[in-house]
Amino acid sequence: MTSETTVNRDDRVRVLYVGTDADDIEALSAALERENDRFIVETARTIDETVAMLAADAVDCLVSDYDLSGSNGIELLETVRDEYSTLPFIIYTAKGSEAVASEAISAGVTDYLRKEPGNEQYAELANRIMDAVDHSCSQRAVSERNRALQSYERMVNSMQEAACIYDAEGRFETVNETVAEWYDTTRAALEGQNSRLVPRIRAEGETDCYQELLDGTREQLSGEIEAEFPGHGHAVVAYQLTPLLVDGTIDGIVGVARDVTDRKEREQELLRNKRAIDEAPVGVVITDPDQTDNPLIYANDHYRDLTGYSLPELLGKNCRMLQGENTEPEPVAAMRDAIDTEEHVTVELRNYRKDGTEFWNRVRIAPVRDDDGTVVNYVGFQQDITARKQREQRLEETSSRLEALFENSPDMIDVLDADGTICDVNQRFCAELGYDESEVLGRSIWEFDLTFDAEDVRTQLSGFSVDERRKFEGLYERRDGSTMPVEVHLLRLNLDGEDRFLAISRDITERKEREQELQRQNEQLEQFASVVSHDLRNPLTVARGRLELLREESDSEHIDAIGSAHRRMDTLIDDLLTLARDGASPASPVVVDLEPFVQTCWQNVDTKAATLRTDIDRSIRADESRLRQLFENLVRNAVEHGGEDVTVTVGELADGFYVEDDGPGIPEADRGDVFDAGYSTAVEGTGFGLSIVKQVTDAHGWTVQVVSGADGGARFEFTGVDTVSE
Repeated sequence: MTSETTVNRDDRVRVLYVGTDADDIEALSAALERENDRFIVETARTIDETVAMLAADAVDCLVSDYDLSGSNGIELLETVRDEYSTLPFIIYTAKGSEAVASEAISAGVTDYLRKEPGNEQYAELANRIMDAVDHSCSQRAVSERNRALQSYERMVNSMQEAACIYDAEGRFETVNETVAEWYDTTRAALEGQNSRLVPRIRAEGETDCYQELLDGTREQLSGEIEAEFPGHGHAVVAYQLTPLLVDGTIDGIVGVARDVTDRKEREQELLRNKRAIDEAPVGVVITDPDQTDNPLIYANDHYRDLTGYSLPELLGKNCRMLQGENTEPEPVAAMRDAIDTEEHVTVELRNYRKDGTEFWNRVRIAPVRDDDGTVVNYVGFQQDITARKQREQRLEETSSRLEALFENSPDMIDVLDADGTICDVNQRFCAELGYDESEVLGRSIWEFDLTFDAEDVRTQLSGFSVDERRKFEGLYERRDGSTMPVEVHLLRLNLDGEDRFLAISRDITERKEREQELQRQNEQLEQFASVVSHDLRNPLTVARGRLELLREESDSEHIDAIGSAHRRMDTLIDDLLTLARDGASPASPVVVDLEPFVQTCWQNVDTKAATLRTDIDRSIRADESRLRQLFENLVRNAVEHGGEDVTVTVGELADGFYVEDDGPGIPEADRGDVFDAGYSTAVEGTGFGLSIVKQVTDAHGWTVQVVSGADGGARFEFTGVDTVSE
């Protein structure tokens, strides 16, 4: 048995109980299996017997009495911990004391439970066992996941073109798509197969360089080979092998390779044509390996421009003159090793120009051989990759910020695949619903959102286009059975070639409660308005009838005043009903041509001897009924306050319109109150007309402002209006 234990495939939980009392052992075994039908309880009486049983079969939890024959539970724990470091261990004993508990905790016991009289103790022990086993499995799953992620991250970060991970025997453990394409097969078919590269590397070197990588005595191995690939053809491949470190342990070899056939041909052509080398778009230098320190014997124009040095300043010098104190030692050592072993190498390192400015240099060194294979010199190709390095750094910083935003967002965030399976969640999602991350990942979103079933979710997701955003409301169920209404913003993304859906959810319980309260208030207000309308209009109708009878019997001067009061009461009731029923309800917009519309509204109002001027040739989107209320109330207000011969002008603004009169105007000190219900300075006014105007404005999302008119009257300016272009 290994030091790691697992729950058996049949989902049974194997419990080993260690004790000395036969009756106690039998009772406890039967009770535990009765409490949980997943339990298989086996027993031991001594430390030696326990160790033997652990070695013979997998155990998910070890439960021990404190008093054992010739020993105790703490000594048993210390005996098995070295070999079974993650095995849950519970001390279950009648000998309870602070000293025993302290000793158990110090020894690293998973849990400590005192025996109590009655059968309730077995239920508690069963719960403790399951908690310990579940926690152990969860920790193990997290560890395995982290290990897989580290392996994948290391491979991807090392990848330039073709990348893979080899095992100790030189077999493909993991490959990327490029490797599979080169071999004209799939990743799944290639993984587990022997590599063609590793045996050649082992055979060509004086020592087993591959084993040196596995042993940790060699940091990297690089070179070039020519080979035929079924899906790629003949190619010269530059490779680099490095140990894969996981938690400080070498767990395979990372291989990175690129096709350098074209580059090799270009290099040969450059050597055959000096003029072409001089005009090359990359820096090119040639060194003499026969002289001490490999001095430069040639540098093309691009290299001189790149470094800022003249040719006399370069010749006879070594390229490390560009290296500063901050240059990383690894790429420098790689170049020296390549020269010593007459191999190709490509490195990226920080260099400094003559003026001291920093730049990132991609250096490729290759030996130049005679026909007999002898090296005369080395050619070096230099390329400024500063911009790329800066982009990579910005990308890394952006990635870190996005990761921090994901984890620390105040909103719940989950990532779904095309089937609605949860691939990732942030801590807020887990905290709000009361689950651990491991309990959420891999489950379907409809297990948490009660408004959808599997068919609904898949239908929704299948209709999304990439980068499309949608908003909808859902109902999340917490672990304790309670629910919360949520507003969900869903975005479809392509993450590393995978189709994913990012869901950002926010608890809208308070908003829903406000909406319900507003609905209740609106219903009460509607009921009140109906009652008021009925109860006020009935006696008003009676009063009007009586007034007509009185008019037939008398010609009193008070009769007209009473009739005027009746008409004012009728207008007051209409305005009250408008305020109560319409309120700030959303508009149903249509295209309205303002000039003829204003003319119609003017005819609907008793304007007496007033005059209308229109200077507006514009159409807007508005609710006709509500817009009519706005204009008719503004006209009525102008006549009431400006007199029977007032002039009313309706004109255009850049993003709206205005209504202006030449009456006495509104004092600046009172302009903040004119839209309050009941405010009026006219004897005949109800005080509700301008309040209705404000409600209509708000319902459309416009803004209204009161200013002085051109002739000193009142001017109402409406902006933010949705105008319609011709």
